[in-house]
Amino acid sequence: MRIRLSLFSCIYVPALCLVMAVSAMADSEPLIFGEGLDEEMLLFADIPSVFSASKYEQKVTEAPSRISIVTAKEIQRYGYQTLADILRSLPGFYANYDRNYSYTGVRGFGIPGDYNTRLLLLVDGHRINDNVFDRLYSDRGFILDIDLIDRVEIVRGPSSSLYGSSAFFGVVNVITKKGRDLKGAEVSAAAGSHDSYQGRVSYGNRFDNGLEMLISGTYYDSEGRHWLYYPEFDDPATNNGVAEDADDAELESFFTRLSFGDFTLEGAYCESEKGVPTSPYETVFNDPRTRTWDGRWYLDLKYQSLMESGTEITARLFYDRYWYNGDWVYDYAEEGDPPDIEIMKDDSDGKWWGAEALVTRELFERHRFILGAEFRDSLQQTQSVWDIYEVYLDTKTDDYTWAIFMQDEFRIRDDLILNLGLRYDYFDTVGSSTNPRAALIYSPFESTTLKLLYGTAFRAPNTYELYYHDDGETHKPCEDLDPETIETIELVMEQRLTEHLSAVASVFRNEIEDLIVLTKDPADDLMVFENMDDAKVTGTELELEGQWDNGWKGSLSYTYQDAENDHTGERLVNFSRQMVKLNLIAPLIGDDFGAGLEMQYESGRKTIKGNETDDKFITNLTLFSKNWVKGLRLSASIYNLFDEDYGCPASEEHTQDIIEQDGRTFRFKIDYAF
Repeated sequence: MRIRLSLFSCIYVPALCLVMAVSAMADSEPLIFGEGLDEEMLLFADIPSVFSASKYEQKVTEAPSRISIVTAKEIQRYGYQTLADILRSLPGFYANYDRNYSYTGVRGFGIPGDYNTRLLLLVDGHRINDNVFDRLYSDRGFILDIDLIDRVEIVRGPSSSLYGSSAFFGVVNVITKKGRDLKGAEVSAAAGSHDSYQGRVSYGNRFDNGLEMLISGTYYDSEGRHWLYYPEFDDPATNNGVAEDADDAELESFFTRLSFGDFTLEGAYCESEKGVPTSPYETVFNDPRTRTWDGRWYLDLKYQSLMESGTEITARLFYDRYWYNGDWVYDYAEEGDPPDIEIMKDDSDGKWWGAEALVTRELFERHRFILGAEFRDSLQQTQSVWDIYEVYLDTKTDDYTWAIFMQDEFRIRDDLILNLGLRYDYFDTVGSSTNPRAALIYSPFESTTLKLLYGTAFRAPNTYELYYHDDGETHKPCEDLDPETIETIELVMEQRLTEHLSAVASVFRNEIEDLIVLTKDPADDLMVFENMDDAKVTGTELELEGQWDNGWKGSLSYTYQDAENDHTGERLVNFSRQMVKLNLIAPLIGDDFGAGLEMQYESGRKTIKGNETDDKFITNLTLFSKNWVKGLRLSASIYNLFDEDYGCPASEEHTQDIIEQDGRTFRFKIDYAF
């Protein structure tokens, strides 16, 4: 357990001052925002609730973290296609795309090529990060069609006190729709740029006997960009830097959910294939046989019951599977010899099961206490690399982890809450970690909430980082890896300004130790995972949100962040110091026809080679309609409306320093509910 006394005390000294201020203000007559208005008529009086912050439903204003929620309606009206689209619309989040996978950065931190291992992804509370790479898929490889999302809850800040490893910068919990939301069959079809097509068939209902079901299948196919130019390969021997027909993608997914009484059985399956046109790892340029396949499925049985005593019991049993296959085309010929083209195979496979139990109980009228335990057993973690000449890697490992955790929400007064949490995790690979969280939440006025937050989190090195190598071809094994840790303090103010406007402001500081980074060893030019220097990130996020009865809705946010190496003071790679984002839903003809507008500005990011990308300003526009024909929804989206030319920093495995992103693209979509 790592706790810096100086920073830990920062939560208690201001907390003591805040409690004293509460007492001093108790005898005064506070100024109430919106006084004289009928509070039941206020749009923001019905404060939204969130589950993921504490593993039980609570008001967003009482949650011990900074919360964002994206609803199904917003997903439809902004024309979001992937989870990455949803996340990068939020303050503090941004994305990279290397034409194979998407990577999500948050709050000034996003190492190029990292598999999103520092965000924990859940679907209905089920952990999606796998047991080999600990990967979060935010692109087409996400296990769920986003049409099936009811809402996405984003919990910022370290959350290892509840969720353990990988809940480093936050938790993303995707809540799926229920059968009652569909009330029958639904079909969907979409077509867009680069010969991209998608179809979905779904059925959902709730029956008189109490059974509720949802079942859905999706297929996606895209030819991708027919040609991509990379100046680093501009030579007649490498097709003058043009990769042709090597950017294709294909995906199929399936989801089902059955609920009866206190039991819910949920299953999901997804398998994707992607061409890799960027020639990473020094593979042969412009060979469409270089590609990756990724697959994932799970079964989750959940029991949830509220006892007459007021105690809520939740238990779940799950089984998961993940697999990855890569074909990497190499020329083994010596210089001056005829080409010797062969395919190197790169495979990974993971299987695991686990269980979780949680008890929630109101105690002494002022406490809401939870106690939980979790166990995960990795039955299989295999990694192999081979070609026709030899086997370079063939590892078979297994491990297990268990944890206990507790949290107490103590309502000191009606306007003052103290939230304390603690979790102990044990990994048979790297030992134990204990992580606390503390939050003091004060509402001096009905329209104002102040949150003082402190927490720590950790990320255990995953199987890929611990054991992967290819016998010195491109990678070598690491000598030793420790878990990386983070310590955060944050101040949040949530304010309802008027009947239709609210604002959120937050200031945070993250101190990160023992970062695990894939780097290139200059001694032998091989890539290796190492615990690099520590990092420090400070920043602020400001957001103004509005919603009106006539259907207008929007938000405007500004983010400033600074991330640096704690020892050298050098700026970290791949983050924008400043981001400005505008989201607007505008009804054009009532609520049945309207537009969704996104405008996103990001300042330039430092690359691995020390250069900097250009600032970018992206505009996305979606027109949508519904119910012109009963059950029919139509939408047309244009992404990067003004055809902005921009790129993202590449990772260590690329020859390129900056990877160009797509220009203007479009999509048409039709949904019909029977």
